Amino acid sequence: MVGIESYGTALPALRLPAAAYVAAWGSCGARGLKRKAFCAYDEDAVTLGVEAARRALARAGGEDRVDAIFFGCTTPPYDEKPSAATLATALFEANALRVTEISGSPQAGLQALISALEFAAANRGSRALAVAADAPSAPPDAPYEHGLGAAAAFVVGPGAAVATLAAGFAVTRETFGARFRRHGRSEMTDLELRTRDSLAALQALGRTLELPKVKRIALGADAGLMRGAGRALGFADAILDDQWSRVGDAGAASATLALAAALDVSRAGEIILCVAVGAGATAGAFTAGKGLARLRRTGTKVADQIDAGREVDYVSYLKHRRVLSSRFGGTG
Repeated sequence: MVGIESYGTALPALRLPAAAYVAAWGSCGARGLKRKAFCAYDEDAVTLGVEAARRALARAGGEDRVDAIFFGCTTPPYDEKPSAATLATALFEANALRVTEISGSPQAGLQALISALEFAAANRGSRALAVAADAPSAPPDAPYEHGLGAAAAFVVGPGAAVATLAAGFAVTRETFGARFRRHGRSEMTDLELRTRDSLAALQALGRTLELPKVKRIALGADAGLMRGAGRALGFADAILDDQWSRVGDAGAASATLALAAALDVSRAGEIILCVAVGAGATAGAFTAGKGLARLRRTGTKVADQIDAGREVDYVSYLKHRRVLSSRFGGTG
């Protein structure tokens, strides 16, 4: 049976508390945010993806043979230059690898994981690496400016000791109100058209789900959507694994980071519903495996990575974002 053999996550070392926004702007527009992790000037989605992948491969027992890499990201460093090739070069000596990149939506990370599982299932005996990484950015004076850098990586293949994919689901719903980025732009835009599209997407997804009792919902979403997520999906009693309030908006890595956090505490046989939202929704129902307890003896839990990190002040944050230097276009 094909499934997840190992997983690893990575967060930047720097943190900015919500209080820093209050001190600088008089308020924090991201209601419910306590603290966020963010990329230093020399970090991006690819560097974090490489780190998460190395941790996943190390926990897999040193077996680093994979036949394909699937990379989900909305903020790759280049519009045209395969970032998945950078991952392959940094991680493996062999170059006989299939690489696939998925972008354009916060669903991309979970879509990469499900695609990797489908690849391994279709090619008997093969193994794949799925990497979800992102570092979304927005204007510093925007109320939705709470992006971070984060990555989650999963080794998938026939040694499905950690978790198996019981079922996959998806709905598509056009939306153009919040969170979009035009071609050639580095920062997100928000038209502030609050049409509750994300909640409607979860409700539509909930009507397609045919699952037994779900123990946990691993959802990449802000605090507002979190409040109604369980009811919208039809599992009001499920535990919501919420990372957003403690790390910020992880974009394409949000759902998979929540999945990794859920795996950190789940017991064998429990069902985790991982959901990513963005112009619709993608979901995967994962059954925790018997090898999960053994894997957790190595590596660092997501919760511990979130609690770690070095807090900086708001000016230092702007310096790392290169907002204060005209050399990098930050001051126009």
